[in-house]
Amino acid sequence: MKKTTLGIVIKVKNLASCKVFYRDILELGEPVLDSSFRVEFQFGDSFSLFLEKMPWDVSPAPVSERIAWFYNGSDAETIRKKMSAYGYPAPRISSTEKADMAFCRFTDPEGNPFYVPYPKK
Repeated sequence: MKKTTLGIVIKVKNLASCKVFYRDILELGEPVLDSSFRVEFQFGDSFSLFLEKMPWDVSPAPVSERIAWFYNGSDAETIRKKMSAYGYPAPRISSTEKADMAFCRFTDPEGNPFYVPYPKK
């Protein structure tokens, strides 16, 4: 039986910068695929996050049209501190009434959004 792999593809202009962000700030580890046009970070046996370099003559989609994903692999406060240490602005903590869940909205160096759970006080 063939193994099924799921994943998301995030389009970026500066692949090297984004690779460092995902590897070092989000602590995704070394990529399992690292080429000049695609980087793959693997989560377990069946899910991957791909960074794919956009052609130089293509403009990124507006932020409101980009994929957003949830990451529960690290805590929000640790990511906020690492982002600050690397010179990125630290995002505010947000919450939602519907899910009764607190989360922090982050963006990578190119504005691609992701959310990390944040413990409610």
